[in-house]
Amino acid sequence: MQQWYNRVITGEAVGVIPAALRWLLSVVSIVYGQIVHWRNIAYDRGWKCVTRLPVPVISVGNITTGGTGKTPTVIMIANCLREAGLKPAILTRGYGAKKGERSDEVMVIERECPGVPVVINPDRIAGGKEAIFRFQANVLILDDGFQHRRLGRDLDIVLIDATSPLGVPGMFPRGAWREGPASLSRAHQIILTRCEQVSGELTDLAAGLLTQWVNPRRIYKQVTEVVGVFDQKGGTVQGRGQTVLAFAGIANPDGFVRTLSELGIQVSAGCWFDDHHRYVPELDFPEMLKLTAERHPAAWVTTAKDWVKLRDLNLPVPLWHVRIAARITGVAGELWRQSLADFANKK
Repeated sequence: MQQWYNRVITGEAVGVIPAALRWLLSVVSIVYGQIVHWRNIAYDRGWKCVTRLPVPVISVGNITTGGTGKTPTVIMIANCLREAGLKPAILTRGYGAKKGERSDEVMVIERECPGVPVVINPDRIAGGKEAIFRFQANVLILDDGFQHRRLGRDLDIVLIDATSPLGVPGMFPRGAWREGPASLSRAHQIILTRCEQVSGELTDLAAGLLTQWVNPRRIYKQVTEVVGVFDQKGGTVQGRGQTVLAFAGIANPDGFVRTLSELGIQVSAGCWFDDHHRYVPELDFPEMLKLTAERHPAAWVTTAKDWVKLRDLNLPVPLWHVRIAARITGVAGELWRQSLADFANKK
């Protein structure tokens, strides 16, 4: 469904029905855009109250729908703060999980940030208070928080995907904007993610585009590096030269396929699901099993956030997953890490 929706809003889907849907989505986007516009005005002018907590709050968010690499960035920030001797906690809604369960992103964060509490609560203010009083956190990381203005933040970091800097133009649902690009002027920092997937010239062009809203000294370039390929139990495997069946429930499967190609892993077939997909083996796996019987791949390969939901299943083929880590590149990376720690310590 997500892939078909993307084809509709980009104009790739042609015909009477897609055209009618684009018209309808345009009407809805006008209403949505006005709601966002007046909501921001209400916060800017103090008509809506902002609650401040007694510790620094770092927000990580974006202005577009779809994946921009928030989870690896949250992990990077949390580990940076923890290594600086601080006690960070992460506040999240736990999107994609049923009540009382942990989402795929939460499980990945817990794995990659040992000792950092993750507080799941749609009410971020209540979650922040819990993190402070229950876990003695002295700095909070607000996951997907740019639009959550009710909780005051001291550092607003906005992520922009270098492979598609502003996504499909237009307000949601006709386009990919959760709010217009002018809202980037609220950001204290912009991090261009996935810079390894585009040329340096295109990355510089994207950074130049963003300078109309943010000081160029506050724009950082981030790359996503592969930590390794691992089996179902978490052991390292050598995938180079192997042929696999790839699958995932992510917003950007093309990026995942490129990563596998760069690792020397050949993808013979791919099965893609909507972001945060909840797997039902009886419904989701028959097509994959059919392709496996036809093409005999060495393994099924997926992302870490899909693997955490499937690691306990008894599968008929080996299940591999790719673990990644985010890093700010160059000398700017060291300066960024130090400034982040200094910011949290001085608040």
